[in-house]
Amino acid sequence: MEINNAKRKKQYAFLYLLIGFISLFFFNGKWILPIAAFIAPLFLIRFLRFQKPMKGFLIIVLAGWLSNIFVWKGMMPMSGFFYYLVTLMMSVFTSLSFLLDRIYTQKIKGLVSTLLFPSAYVIMDFITILTVPSGSYGTLVHTQSSLPLLQLVSITGIWGVTFLITWTASIINWLCDHDFEKKKIYAAFLGFGIPFLLVILWGQYRLAHSDDTATVRIASINSTKEEARHRMTIDYDTLVEKANNRFLENCATAASSGAKIVFGRETIISLPNDKENDFIEKARSIAKQYTIYLGLPIRSTPQQFPDKNPENKITWISPEGELLFSYHKAKPTYPGECDFGDGIIKYFDSPYGRIGSAICFDMDFPSLIYQTGKMDIDIMLVPGSDWQEISPYHTFVASVRGIENGFNLVRSSFKGLSASFNYKGELLSSNDYFKTDEIILYSDIPIKGQKTVYSVLGDYFAWLCMLFFVIMTIVYFRKSKITARARL
Repeated sequence: MEINNAKRKKQYAFLYLLIGFISLFFFNGKWILPIAAFIAPLFLIRFLRFQKPMKGFLIIVLAGWLSNIFVWKGMMPMSGFFYYLVTLMMSVFTSLSFLLDRIYTQKIKGLVSTLLFPSAYVIMDFITILTVPSGSYGTLVHTQSSLPLLQLVSITGIWGVTFLITWTASIINWLCDHDFEKKKIYAAFLGFGIPFLLVILWGQYRLAHSDDTATVRIASINSTKEEARHRMTIDYDTLVEKANNRFLENCATAASSGAKIVFGRETIISLPNDKENDFIEKARSIAKQYTIYLGLPIRSTPQQFPDKNPENKITWISPEGELLFSYHKAKPTYPGECDFGDGIIKYFDSPYGRIGSAICFDMDFPSLIYQTGKMDIDIMLVPGSDWQEISPYHTFVASVRGIENGFNLVRSSFKGLSASFNYKGELLSSNDYFKTDEIILYSDIPIKGQKTVYSVLGDYFAWLCMLFFVIMTIVYFRKSKITARARL
């Protein structure tokens, strides 16, 4: 009877693979369904339970690669051979988590074994973020839209959410392995169900708890579609110069509507570097006339271009016309995009809180934006530039950095979703470039952020996962030695 049950379970293995493979198309990328992040690993683990480890691993790599080719098309700024190589390596790293789980659970049993897969997955994600130039772009946390769940990010960083998603798949497989015995269900409820429930309840409480804090009106300015089309074909001419001056006119309009802080989308100002000082002088006059803080996102082209890359930066001016700082984009979206800065976040203090800036792709890097928590920055103002395939995904990636580090956020995006969020990740205002001709987004933003556990302790949760896996590795090899001696 047991032999027949084992055969029947093996026959179901490729059905599990099929369900897991289909789920991978909604697991991440352009067709995200949050529930698919829970379903895909659940069925892929189940499939691998009935395969030889290496054979099952290679099949999962292939399934992941095929789905990656489709779901990331247009969402990565690359094509050709390099695109196929990158999507393959993404699948390999993810699939290694499944392989390690399959190998280790042969020796390690009990509820503790359910922690192997989520720990391995977190480790692989952590290594990937530290070693590849894409940051957190594509990680599991960015597949989730549940704000109660995402509040965990303020304590553990993105690793806690990734751990919970993958732990769900692992715990269900553990129950399947034990035919849902009552004792196992009770143990799973105590060990997994209650912690998960507490995370959601705490997230609900954090969202419901409102801080009575003052707000400041911030205006973010975009380009018109006509200006965008022109700038795609012409580097600099009289029409671009008019567009630059129109930005200053829009700043005046925003100030007249009550905005105290005004800035634009990434590189909204385009000019040769020998004209930069003259333009900044005009901007200083506007800032003083309307008593506003003014952020100028500039693409400054050197005379040696294209031998020397342009600068991509934002320069901030005080209401007194003082130059506060210039921040240069730190992370390239693609090679050769521009000259990059030192990666040190800058800020200024104002009556409206401590204000900092980063630029577009910088917000995809937790280790870079982690500085903001140490600096007690209240509001981050981020010029951005996207394309249709990654909108609104990329703007919500930036919002997670705010939950991590406890700052409020306004992101102004060219060819994407411009939006503002409070430090809990709640959407306050938005403007979709593809759905409106409005170019000024007004956002009333809380002037105080909140200190978070993550901003103090950083990636401690990922390191705990590593420590746990090291301990389990020692246990695994000891059990293997005991088994080998018993056979002798």
